[in-house]
Amino acid sequence: MMKLPSRVTDIRTFSKEGRDQLSQAIIQPLEGFTESIEKSISEYVSEATNDVDKGRRYLKKILTLIFEATEAEAEDAIIDGANDCGIDARFYLSEKEIVLIQSKFGTSHSIDAIDHFVKDVERFQDSDQTTIKRPDLAYLWNDTHEKGVKIIKYYVTDQDVEYKSDDVQVIGIRQTVQHLAEREKKPTKDQEATIKFLNGYELHNTFNCAVPVIEIADLVKRVKRIVELNIRNDLGHRSKINKGIMKTLEEYPERLFEYNNGVVITVDDFKIKDKQVLLKSPAIVNGAQSAHAILDRTQKTGNIGAEISVKIIKSPDDTHQRNITRYSNSQNAVRGKDNIALEDYWKSVSYQMETRTGYFFEIQAGSWDIKDASEKAKFQGNKIFNQYLPDSHKKRIVSKDAIQDYVAYFKQNPTEAYQAVSKFLPKGSKYEQVFPDELKDDYRFFLFPTLIRECAKNEFDYGPKNKTHPFKRYSTLLFVAVTGKLVHEHILETKEEFNDDIDNLENIMKDVGLFKRILKLTDKVVTQTLDSTNVKKELAKVNESPHNLFSKSIYNYDMKEVIEHYISLESDEIDYIKKTISGI
Repeated sequence: MMKLPSRVTDIRTFSKEGRDQLSQAIIQPLEGFTESIEKSISEYVSEATNDVDKGRRYLKKILTLIFEATEAEAEDAIIDGANDCGIDARFYLSEKEIVLIQSKFGTSHSIDAIDHFVKDVERFQDSDQTTIKRPDLAYLWNDTHEKGVKIIKYYVTDQDVEYKSDDVQVIGIRQTVQHLAEREKKPTKDQEATIKFLNGYELHNTFNCAVPVIEIADLVKRVKRIVELNIRNDLGHRSKINKGIMKTLEEYPERLFEYNNGVVITVDDFKIKDKQVLLKSPAIVNGAQSAHAILDRTQKTGNIGAEISVKIIKSPDDTHQRNITRYSNSQNAVRGKDNIALEDYWKSVSYQMETRTGYFFEIQAGSWDIKDASEKAKFQGNKIFNQYLPDSHKKRIVSKDAIQDYVAYFKQNPTEAYQAVSKFLPKGSKYEQVFPDELKDDYRFFLFPTLIRECAKNEFDYGPKNKTHPFKRYSTLLFVAVTGKLVHEHILETKEEFNDDIDNLENIMKDVGLFKRILKLTDKVVTQTLDSTNVKKELAKVNESPHNLFSKSIYNYDMKEVIEHYISLESDEIDYIKKTISGI
């Protein structure tokens, strides 16, 4: 799972004066930023039908904005209700870290509520598993006790809160705005650092120098997010080149300067004095792997008698910096869509989505919320495709949600998409597998599965609004996957990748009446599958937890056999649809 940015943690440690200064430093230059965020949240909450739903929608909004959860992840994270042990949501940051959240909306917030939440979590941890009445919380208890998953406590409220504690981290409305505003800024903006060098020369706006590796290690430690603009960031020890760097540091440190391409640092400005160079707003745009390998090695050994080549470039604007980042990366092969930090692939998708269909494709969480009403009103969607959406839809498509839908539909992997979409995001373990170099930057790959998901929620009652069926809350991505199976394997009879049939898929989806007939068939198959004895058998294997069922077992071999069985019973309907399509 994606880690919560450290900035949320840091904010609460400031004094009131410090917070005020930070607020001014971040928010004041961004005219209307605070108002835009607060208005966007208010509009989202206002769609609730009652006070309880208002609180849930606020929490869901914070999960997507601050924790950068997908819509599906946010929906699944919320577990409030009877016997919830005082826990309103749980969100896995990683296999070893989980966030437990208490949320208070409006007048329900109080300082006492924060303290009470801390005690609730303590009681939960100290309790006997057999006394926990809900299977999902019993499973959570097991994770924290048997698997050693660390608990991080967060208290979320829409109020402005002054609270400091080592036991719980508080996210009030001010912290929310500050975090989002800071994320809009350059990662290392206005940070300064110095490094010592042995020798070097200045040419135009560039300073080339030889630097002791201990200086690079210290730089990475001192400057937060200094490698964030690097295309590949830290690949760890998976890369052959990274292993080569570590081998050189361990066995031939004196050869590092010869063997290594060095580090490229962009800055707003630099000043040289007495064998030191002052860096303003430094960002490592190439060589993050070398920098992290050096840091790792120096932490183990204390120091390394080695030098590395460093190029410092004064970068006048973002475009110039992007070009430096793009063209300077050579140590690890940079593939086309590794440029997500540069947004090349995703900017293309976003541009297509806007210009061809009228939808806003949100690459960065919060970028929709900071738009004013007139900017949002420009996005009207597409007259045909809007028929798959509820009337209240904002014509905004979130990239992470769309990637999740893409994996479920085109890659037929709703289980892992539900389990952790982070695997399929840049730097995720399966990103390159799902997004190979040859994959075309076609907006339809992300639009069409999203339309299917939204229609499943709006017209067939999938997702969290379903209060009657025990599993339809969790099965939206399963619906998307089964639709893909029906359309491509059984109707279009696709022999290769589903992606290759995108033109045919578009033609069918433009016939809204026909495609909704297909979706009705999907609903019938999925409903029969969810009601089958096989689901009950699989559920028993995962401690009766629906969450675990859908993240581990819902699309295994046995379940696919069940799905295929129910599809086979609909051969007449499928034949009718095939004949109709042939006439389009």
